[in-house]
Amino acid sequence: MATINLKAFPYAEDVACPKCKHQITLYDPEGSEYCVCTSCNSFIHFTKNDIALIQKQAAPISQQPVLKLGSVGMFKGFQFKVIGYVEKKEQSAPYAWREYILYNYEQGYANFAEYDGHWTFVAGKEFYPALGELKNRGWTFINYEENEYTLFSKYTAVTTALIGEFDWDILFERPKTTEFVAPPQILYIEHVPNQTAAQFYLGEYTEPVEIADAFKTDIKLFPERVGIGSNQPSVHAQRWFAIYKLLPFIVVFMAVIGFGASYISPQYEVLDSYHNTERDTAKANEFKPYLTPSFELQKQSALNFKIIAPVDNNWLEATVVLVNEKNNQSWEVTESIEYYHGYEDGENWSEGSQEADVLLSAIPAGKYHLNIYPAAGEPTISTPPGAAYNSTNPYVLNTDSITVKSAGPTVHINVTANPIIWKNFWVSVLLLCLYPLYTWWRMRTYEKKRWMNSDYSPYETDE
Repeated sequence: MATINLKAFPYAEDVACPKCKHQITLYDPEGSEYCVCTSCNSFIHFTKNDIALIQKQAAPISQQPVLKLGSVGMFKGFQFKVIGYVEKKEQSAPYAWREYILYNYEQGYANFAEYDGHWTFVAGKEFYPALGELKNRGWTFINYEENEYTLFSKYTAVTTALIGEFDWDILFERPKTTEFVAPPQILYIEHVPNQTAAQFYLGEYTEPVEIADAFKTDIKLFPERVGIGSNQPSVHAQRWFAIYKLLPFIVVFMAVIGFGASYISPQYEVLDSYHNTERDTAKANEFKPYLTPSFELQKQSALNFKIIAPVDNNWLEATVVLVNEKNNQSWEVTESIEYYHGYEDGENWSEGSQEADVLLSAIPAGKYHLNIYPAAGEPTISTPPGAAYNSTNPYVLNTDSITVKSAGPTVHINVTANPIIWKNFWVSVLLLCLYPLYTWWRMRTYEKKRWMNSDYSPYETDE
């Protein structure tokens, strides 16, 4: 076991390899039971009588460690010394990673795990006492300190190469490992066959620059990151969780502003005009223009024009000119109204509407009236018995006893000042939601890529 409860690192000791006599430096000589000769790769076991025995031959490491043995760094408030480097892989898969054994003279051992350039600081209950309360229940999730960790992978870890010193037979041990993720954290459950209790370890994703700064190592020596790490934090998730909590307050704030504005400047009706349009017999599809009664605005206001015409299988177009009676300044808008319906293939159908809305903003105070220039399609007329169209005027119907002019539809125009424009409110809400939706989509895409490396992906059914 690691030598702990000290005030400083113990003095290093050199021992001779029993095979090649190469000097091996031990940084925790009291706590280390095994070590590897960097010259001949002998895996050496120290007996109770401090006799060094060659237990087996270790394979040479395939990569030079980024953190050199014996290097010291301050990380998470603890002073660590690198005393071992291990290369591991999954027993039944090609996935391989590297671990750096860290020794702290107060608490004991921790490690850095590196896979495809993604680094995780891993420690047990010596650093995180609450881990000692966890139980391995075989579930697909674990709740730990208000976070829910989701099952990510299961595998058996095999040590393929190593250097340094250790307090257990790491070459012999093949722990069955289960990973649960809650980025940037990850929980490991390791169970060694023939041992009763599983061991829990907590990992936290670590940026390489933090490690380089702590151990005074050149950042250029660190491997480049490949893909997305199992517990790599998502900047999109951080943005999403920050935004979605704030968005309801923004929407409520906008609604309060809208209601406040309507209370301070309430909407009111300035004109409600009905006019039976009369066809201009000199021009096809046109009606005689007309003027509405005058109305007055006490202050600058927005005006909402609602134009209603009971057209039936027909259309109407109205050009509305708002005229300031003092200076003849005018604002002109044109709106079309169409409404058609019928019965076809056993079903009723309809399209269009019998009303339209127009908004004019920032109309100055003053006295106004409207000039209306209507136009419409030919009337749909049920011909009475004995009636026929006048050949000289198609808009006049001759019967045996009377002559009927085909009048146009009634045009109803309602004008409201300071209208409450809820459409603008909902458009604003929609625009506000665009960025959160984009962030949610980026977060989801990121998470799907993360879980592509897992046999337990919650997104599998979405494919």
